[in-house]
Amino acid sequence: MRLDKYVSKATGLSRRDAKRIILKGRVRVSGEIVKDPSFHVENEEVSIDDEVLKSPKEKIYLVLNKPPGFVTSTRGDQPTVFDLVDHPRVRELHAVGRLDKDSRGMLILTNDGEFTHRVISRKSHVEKEYEVVVEGNLSRLGELLGGVDIGGEKVKALKVEVVSEGKVRIVIDEGRYHQVKRMLRAVGLKVIDLKRVRIGKLTLDVPEGGWRELSEREIRRVLK
Repeated sequence: MRLDKYVSKATGLSRRDAKRIILKGRVRVSGEIVKDPSFHVENEEVSIDDEVLKSPKEKIYLVLNKPPGFVTSTRGDQPTVFDLVDHPRVRELHAVGRLDKDSRGMLILTNDGEFTHRVISRKSHVEKEYEVVVEGNLSRLGELLGGVDIGGEKVKALKVEVVSEGKVRIVIDEGRYHQVKRMLRAVGLKVIDLKRVRIGKLTLDVPEGGWRELSEREIRRVLK
């Protein structure tokens, strides 16, 4: 890891401020002053003004295309989404939001609790888009835009579109328990299949059961 990135992650400083500290000669690596922000460090002792920094943990962000039949919880004896991920630090990860066992599509897995909070918080209004196969009459689908009651809570969709006969696309910016299924049930529709295809501006591009790491740019796209 670059020294400026190491200092930034270990202290919470911006990369720019970390560089300034390094260039001023305040940072030592294994006891020696290093003024090169690009200097590579791994397991060496790094200090600022003789105060040793705790080694920062790299944040991990993965996108997974969840198949049906897997739960997002880490507990119990059922197959979990983490069984699908061959990553050396998979035990550190948690799911950002949930998908039911019989649902499928995009899940983000991370060890960054702050990122998770920003994505799932109702105040953040991060969009989630679903493609849903339904059974029933679609004539009341438009009611979702005005808001429907789902057990004492009124929620609404940002966008609703009929994709084909029996298949709809719905966009929401909240994440209440079983929200999409409950909304569709409120207008007389039964969900046969539910797939999440987008979170924020990040769209699903891995095969079912597959996963990959997200770039910093993609992480920003989730929060936009």
